[in-house]
Amino acid sequence: MAEFPFDRVTANEASFTERDERYRLLHEWPQRSYPHRSGLRMIWKYDDVREVLAAGRPEISRDNSLEPLVGYPRIAATPRALPHLFRHLVPLPAKATADLTDGPLHDRVWNTMAGQSGHFTIRAADRPRHIAALTEHFHAALATTAPSGADLDVTALSIAYATRVTGSAVGLSPGEWSRVAVWSGAQSGLLGRSMRGRELAGAVAALGQLFTVSGRAVDHGLRSDAAGFATRLRDAGIPRRVAVSAVANSLAAGVHTVSGSIQQGAVRLLADPSREWWRLLAEPRTATEVAVKVLQLDPGLVAWKRRIRRPLTLTSGAELPAGPVLVMFAAANRDPAAFPDCLDLRRGGKLPLTFGFGAHICPGKQLATLAVEVFLRQLYLLAPGARPVEVGPPPRRGADLLFSGADLHIALDGRL
Repeated sequence: MAEFPFDRVTANEASFTERDERYRLLHEWPQRSYPHRSGLRMIWKYDDVREVLAAGRPEISRDNSLEPLVGYPRIAATPRALPHLFRHLVPLPAKATADLTDGPLHDRVWNTMAGQSGHFTIRAADRPRHIAALTEHFHAALATTAPSGADLDVTALSIAYATRVTGSAVGLSPGEWSRVAVWSGAQSGLLGRSMRGRELAGAVAALGQLFTVSGRAVDHGLRSDAAGFATRLRDAGIPRRVAVSAVANSLAAGVHTVSGSIQQGAVRLLADPSREWWRLLAEPRTATEVAVKVLQLDPGLVAWKRRIRRPLTLTSGAELPAGPVLVMFAAANRDPAAFPDCLDLRRGGKLPLTFGFGAHICPGKQLATLAVEVFLRQLYLLAPGARPVEVGPPPRRGADLLFSGADLHIALDGRL
């Protein structure tokens, strides 16, 4: 039998053409699940992914969603990590939305973030105001990501932009926005990468800083007279520890979902010789279509974790043993049974699962989607004739089961 397409390679290590081919081969695999060397059982068929993401059956738990991939015992056995662990992360952070199993509290947190009048909800009447604010974030990030000659580091620009968007959204002090990427990268890395030694200790230290700064943001927001994320959570009766986790998790997920999707999407758009999708960014309506497709095919977050409490047969007939599961929603977004021709921009299909499904859908979905759309359109308006350039040997991207990005520099066309 051929090697499983994602046994040794993660999406983060592959070019978009290699990812396209590996996802195609994945949907030809004869089984519906695969026991990965990480200890996670992979699933990728659309119906299976949707059912497990929804976690609507008692056999399916989301309580491991934010557990480190290496487990807490390895962290505790890493001497360099212990000072950071005890200084910043003991007691362990409260669960917020992704892994909160208290149903009523989960619903209160989620509704405060994304309900009808939630903090991250974007109503149609408010859309122009949000676009203007995101456009301002783009140009402010551009001012801090100075081009080298006629070249622009799109990866660095996307990270600077994503940290501004998420930092401002949760009420983080502007003076700390520039460090959000490092801190959020720590949480993301702990979730999807197998770390040891010094690297693991550094990630624990940065994660500790993320939660410490999130706590300061909550406390500052509560002292302020202005309404914001912290006051919304307080007014909804959310305990402070849960509010701190909601801020930290929003920062981590927001930075990597937005920046990774931008990076991979821009690479795909600019690699097309005809530039068909790239040119569609010129108009707001068609720019929306492109952003939605980018988030389907090339999301910065490609998978999430769930736990099967006891052996389970899914509605499809797929059998899952007890244990942790890697729910590969980026793969599910390409399932031919759900998306007959996923690489066709205007070919329809089912609802993409990039932001989850059911009661546990990502509360930042609307903001993240609009943030990707605004960045891509502003990049097009900045440099409609942009072309990718190499500025040295391509950096090696690490194996990561959950997050994915790309490295991109472009040559500008004189319109900066």
